[in-house]
Amino acid sequence: MNLPPTLDPDRHALFIDFDGTLVELVDRPEDVRISRQAVERLAELQRACSGAFALLSGRRIADLDHFLSPLAFAAGGVHGLERREEPGGAVVPLAGPAGLDPVRLILSVGVTEEPRLRLEDKGTALVIHYRGYPELEDAAMELVNRSVRDEPGFAVMKGDNIVEVHLGGMDKGKALAAFMTREPFVGRVPVYLGDDTTDEFGFAAVKALNGVSVKVGNGPSEADYRLAGVDSVHRWLGVEPVSQDDGIREAS
Repeated sequence: MNLPPTLDPDRHALFIDFDGTLVELVDRPEDVRISRQAVERLAELQRACSGAFALLSGRRIADLDHFLSPLAFAAGGVHGLERREEPGGAVVPLAGPAGLDPVRLILSVGVTEEPRLRLEDKGTALVIHYRGYPELEDAAMELVNRSVRDEPGFAVMKGDNIVEVHLGGMDKGKALAAFMTREPFVGRVPVYLGDDTTDEFGFAAVKALNGVSVKVGNGPSEADYRLAGVDSVHRWLGVEPVSQDDGIREAS
């Protein structure tokens, strides 16, 4: 395993995915949990990097705020379709929910016909979940592809037990590149950690900027480095190991 170099807060800009990277994947996304120590360590790293720290996630920024409170941070949510350029700043949507209405209708009918599929409506993106039912992968992909067949301008992305659709023209790599043009990120070396196929866009952007790309977990990747899983990410970030019951904050 090609382990990443030690983080250098004086010259690196740190970008981190959330699900599968900072927290373990679970059947219900609202059930993820993260230790208080991990959140405190992220705050320390943010300060050490002079604020050059951002979360890049498929989740909405409001959801990230819920799980990582009281940490305030820059973020790209819904694969960059939401942007918050500085901690405490406004969340700016780069696309409105109305553009997805024709797709939303078809997906809503589809999950009614196959109730083991679940539709998550992020406003600026729609996600079909089939976690727990791997045999429904093809059905989920067919439903999403059918929903956009007559609707140009949409991007379909396959993730871990999900298929997501949103308006085209944005991904985590483009979001990362946009952050790198602004203070306090500009002039630093980007470091990006992610676990999913959607993170490959981020890895490509980092490599184009001669940065450090870190794949978390198994599977093929264009990343230059790899960490085994969420526990390894926490150790690399410098989070002290905690017991199962010590300092765990669970979503309500």
